Amino acid sequence: MENSINFSIFLPALPLGMAFVLFVLLKLFNRTINRLTKPASFLILISIISSILLSLFYLSNHVEGNLDLPTNLIFLENLNLQLHLNSLTERITIVIGIVSALIIIFSVIKLPRKNGYVLYMVSIGFITALLIMSTLLYNFSV
Repeated sequence: MENSINFSIFLPALPLGMAFVLFVLLKLFNRTINRLTKPASFLILISIISSILLSLFYLSNHVEGNLDLPTNLIFLENLNLQLHLNSLTERITIVIGIVSALIIIFSVIKLPRKNGYVLYMVSIGFITALLIMSTLLYNFSV
């Protein structure tokens, strides 16, 4: 289980990556992507559910520890950032993911699919990833 903590970077990276891909596609193919509202919602929902499942895996196997983020990236050069993984952060991540997934499901059911709907889904993905990342960066054990 010691090596599985290395995959904890995927908790915020899955929704962030999917939101980024959809945002780039939205900017490149605006008219086409705006028509694909259900697949865009499905992709964001799948990425959030994957983060939930990964966090449930960590919680059920009692995986705890710290993971240093790579410092070879230009914007992380002078920062010593660590992801803190413990049972509290895993539970918070699960709650954030479930709330985001419920917002997406409710939006698919109730909202009209007009221009701006895909950008709304992308923003939910970005916000979810930022909330998960901020939860993992904060050390609750102090």
